[in-house]
Amino acid sequence: MTMSKYAPAYLVTLAATVIACGLAVFAFNAAVDPLWYFGGNKVGNVNYAFNERLSKTNLFLSRQGEYDCVIFGDSRVTLLPEQKIKGYRCFNFAFSAGKAEEALAYARYLGSTGFSPRLVIMGVPGAAFRERIGGTDIPEFVREGQAPKSPYLAYLSLDALFMSWQTLFGASPLDRIYDETFTCRVAPGSPDYDPAVPIRDIFAGRFTGTQRVSFYDDMREIFPNAELVGYVPPISAWAIKAYADRGWLKDYIEAIHLASTKFDRFKDYGVPSAMTTNVGNTYDGTHYSEESNSLIASNLLLQEDDGSLNLKKLDVREMTSIYAARLKRYEPVLKEALKN
Repeated sequence: MTMSKYAPAYLVTLAATVIACGLAVFAFNAAVDPLWYFGGNKVGNVNYAFNERLSKTNLFLSRQGEYDCVIFGDSRVTLLPEQKIKGYRCFNFAFSAGKAEEALAYARYLGSTGFSPRLVIMGVPGAAFRERIGGTDIPEFVREGQAPKSPYLAYLSLDALFMSWQTLFGASPLDRIYDETFTCRVAPGSPDYDPAVPIRDIFAGRFTGTQRVSFYDDMREIFPNAELVGYVPPISAWAIKAYADRGWLKDYIEAIHLASTKFDRFKDYGVPSAMTTNVGNTYDGTHYSEESNSLIASNLLLQEDDGSLNLKKLDVREMTSIYAARLKRYEPVLKEALKN
């Protein structure tokens, strides 16, 4: 009888404790906001990228109507500062290992919300045209055109609690971080680039997957009123030389040039240049410094000579000739760095 007498009070206390704990977990997660539902971290000045595919969707939807430009690409493109694209209000939707097929899925998703940009920028690395590339990772809510999981469910989980704790007291899960304005930056403590160490996946396959250029036609169909601008993110000149030495540079050049025909404007920042022969501009040969990306963003829509190639004004033969001349020009620099 004693047990039954106190059972209601016990259950009420237990329920109140569970609710209080749940509210505390939610409040903590909402304040740190590791999945960017509520505008990011209110406790500190850094936002980690635990799931860029979800987080960037949450951020975009929370600011719906603010943008007339979108940027797609992989992790290299995340470092392109959106606010430097003059004359537009751009949202950088690039994410780790992003592929053109994934960009199309997100473009359709954004279009279903009524988004109709004036400008679409796409990073087009040579790696997009390898013989074989990894699979896609498109969230179910994007495929089905549904809203992301509610924050009121997501932030009651222990997974989110771990992300919040790591944001405040741990290291970034990536070699990049986002500041309080969601500008992507190189994470502190990134290594110095050593050109003697081959960049990751440098010889993962030849550049013969040119059938994938059709994805860029699809992007134009999704956003028919937008100007379509493409660019090749910078890549270490030592990598370009390695492609040349292996006999792969011809395929690389032809794939990139073919892709350029699908865009209204297209610049190649991967050609050997002062930027890509300076080891201080990158920590791994493919992800370039904030200063380098600021220069790219500022000049991408301009005609000025900034060391890149305007592929809308060059044919394959001319492009090949320039690559050969640049490799010859920078040969002393390339050799000297390998001695150190």
